[in-house]
Parts: sequence; structure tokens; C-alpha cells
Amino acid sequence: MKLFDCLPAYILNHSPKIIAAFEMDFLRNLVAFQKAIGKGEKFTLVLQLGWSAELPEVAAELKNRLAEAKNAFPEARFIILANAPGEVEIIREFCEVYLASHNAFLDPGRYPLAGMGKRKFDALYIARITPFKRHFLAEKIKNLHLIGNYSEKEKDYFTQTIAGFPEAKWSQKVASFFIGRKICEAACGLALSAVEGAMFSCGEYSLCGVPVVNTVNMGGRDTLLPQFAVRYADDDAQSVADNVAYWVDNPVDPAAIREEFLRLALPQKELVQELLNSIAGKKVKLPHKLNIRCRLLPHIQLMHGIRRIK
Repeated sequence: MKLFDCLPAYILNHSPKIIAAFEMDFLRNLVAFQKAIGKGEKFTLVLQLGWSAELPEVAAELKNRLAEAKNAFPEARFIILANAPGEVEIIREFCEVYLASHNAFLDPGRYPLAGMGKRKFDALYIARITPFKRHFLAEKIKNLHLIGNYSEKEKDYFTQTIAGFPEAKWSQKVASFFIGRKICEAACGLALSAVEGAMFSCGEYSLCGVPVVNTVNMGGRDTLLPQFAVRYADDDAQSVADNVAYWVDNPVDPAAIREEFLRLALPQKELVQELLNSIAGKKVKLPHKLNIRCRLLPHIQLMHGIRRIK
């Protein structure tokens, strides 16, 4: 076992203990967390949603797994941060829940502001190359940058998908500290899935002042999108390309996009900040993305990680 083999969670506060995690990272690793967290220990668990809980089957699984978790940790307080208003209505029937998109916890300081001049690419799509991301909807965009890795289990799908973009640039990965620079090179960002979570890249597009070509979706990515900087395309490649062309020809002031995103995001972040402060009895630092699934440096893992116990 590695020296810093930590479970997928982040300790926001040690005393009293407040833990943040994606809901299924915790709920599907319940046995491992039971070994790592002392029996009968009191703590608050803040869970973010990685997929749309408006889907009945997702909500049902969440409810059932939460019941198991509450039985395993009877002294714990479970709080869910939902990405969409519809999720709040569903989840409040079985758990404490607040509307707070995970995009509200992006650190604005990491994202430079795009300029108003001509951009290197007409569109950018930051998305793992997997079926639910629906890359095929971007196939008629000529000047396109794709950023996204793929699973070895889906290598054939990746090969087939990339073959549909002979003129596009594909970057397998861009370090998180440099992703903002790449966003600023595009006239717009793409959001093409039909179902997922809040989609971090949508928040990142907005913080860089880049408008979005979106599709109708479930999961909450629309919650914080500035409405004057988003166009909805139909679920076909020509409609997506036409809406990209609109943003190329009709740029929006990047500073206005960023300002509106922050205006929408700040109340959600402040709600969570005040809630956790009240639990901790002091100000709790809310790091970038709450450090959920972020690659933590060893000393940060030592201080804020939950060590896996065999």
C-alpha cells in the first residue's frame, strides 16, 4: 500500500470533523470509509452530486445508499449540495440538501480573462471522450480544439470518435493550472451531453469570459450560466455548428460574462460557507473544487486526506 493511499474525500475541518466528497465516491466505498473512520465518530459529510438526481433511478440509488451510510454512521450529519433546483425538491424528502453547484467552488484566481480579439479556435470542448459527452454533435465544426482523455476500456470508441475530427486539434490532457489559457483561445465552449452533473468546464468557460453553445440537458450545468452568453443548439451537428458560428461573429464582453457568473455563484458559495462556519464554530476554508478528486500534494494528503486502511 502506498504511503499516501487516501480515500476519495477531503477533510475541510478537523475538529469538529467536516468531510467533503462526491456522493458515489463515498457511498460506493462505504466499507473502506467504515474502516478509516472510527466507529461512533461524529462528523459532518458534505456530498456533491456527480450525476443528475432528477433521474428516478439515480435518486432511488442515492436514497438507498444514503440509508446504508446513515446506518453505518449513526452519529454523522449528511448534507447534499445539489446542482439543480429540481434535485433539491427530490432529495429533501430523504436528506438535508441545499442548492450549491459544484461550479460555485471554482477558484476565480486560476482563470485568466479572454481578450476581445479573434481567437485561435472557433470552439473548445473539454470533455472525457466517452459516449455520454456526445462528441459527434461537434463534427461539423471546422476549427475545433478537443481536450479530453479516455478510458482504456473505451479505446475503440475513442479511436472511432477522433476519426470523425480529421481537422480538429486534440489534446489528451492539459494541466489544471493552464486550462484557462486554452479556454481563452476559443470563441466559445461546448457543453453537449444530455445528462451529467454540473460540468466543471461550463464554470471554467464562464470564468474565462467565454460564451457557451449548450444543449438541453439534465444535471444542473445551466444553473450558473449567464443567459446572455449561452445559446441552445438542437441535438444535431449542424445546429451546433451554426450556433458556434454565431459566437464567432458576435463576441460578448468577457468581463461581463465572468461578472455575471460570479454574481450567480457567490450566493450559493456563501450559503455553504455560512453553514459550515456554523458547524465548525469558525471560518472553514473552501478550497478550489473543495479539493474533491483534485490531485493533492503529499503534505496536503497528510493533513486533509483520509488514509485507506486494509
